[in-house]
Amino acid sequence: MKEWKCVQVGHHKRVGGVIEEHEREGWRLHTYQAQGTPTLVNHYLLFEREKKK
Repeated sequence: MKEWKCVQVGHHKRVGGVIEEHEREGWRLHTYQAQGTPTLVNHYLLFEREKKK
């Protein structure tokens, strides 16, 4: 069974750091999506990992 975690990142410069933080905690990036307008973009990162027993 897997755990899922969705993280919203407001600025693209933070995306790499957020991925690194979560990978250290055992998460793996499953999906990345950016959505918004030219002046306001949100980045959504969906992480997965095996559920701890």
